[in-house]
Amino acid sequence: MKILALNASPRKDKGTTDILLNHFLEATDAEITKHYITDLDIKGCMGCFNCWTKTPGKCIHTDDMQMIIQQYAESDILILATPIYNGTITHYLQKLMERFLPTALPYQVKHGDQTRHPRRIQIKPPKTVLIATAGFPDHQAFNIAKQLYPNSLHITLPAAQNLTTPSLRKHLQPFLDAVTEAAKQLTTTGTVDPQLAPQLQYQYSEEMRQAIRDGANTYFDSQIKE
Repeated sequence: MKILALNASPRKDKGTTDILLNHFLEATDAEITKHYITDLDIKGCMGCFNCWTKTPGKCIHTDDMQMIIQQYAESDILILATPIYNGTITHYLQKLMERFLPTALPYQVKHGDQTRHPRRIQIKPPKTVLIATAGFPDHQAFNIAKQLYPNSLHITLPAAQNLTTPSLRKHLQPFLDAVTEAAKQLTTTGTVDPQLAPQLQYQYSEEMRQAIRDGANTYFDSQIKE
């Protein structure tokens, strides 16, 4: 079992996204390849379509994306880990995902009730896990991210800053236990019990949400310079 884990947080190992990602990874016995996207040399897609026409399957850019595509093809599980910035995934992750265009053919085919591009190489795609953290205490903070990756296993934690405070982290233990169990199930059986999935998207009570808002407001009041 091989896992390719991509952390799209610019805070890298100093952020809560990495804490949650590592919690998942540490529960597995898989062979893990992990990257901080900000450490990679990945240029933006130019929309030139050369990878479809002039040099089929090959991007005009020569950078770390060729390595990522190869590791993707060899993986059983792909983990996309991102904080939520201004309501959506970070642009580091978006830029990387756009560069998968050479792996598709330019043709348009019907797939269910949608239109898609067929794969250039007929490999079994890895199962995808979306791990997302947010500063807001609302579970709705992840709506856009989940819409971008609707077929992924969603692991979402609002007010993820609570992971760094022991007195608050203890309240998250049932959620963290569910993440551990999901990691074990996915890497041993290839699936996660449907009854477990809702436990992977943490929700606070309204009372706790207001306490988190109040705490955040007090903190930033103390940080803003007059």
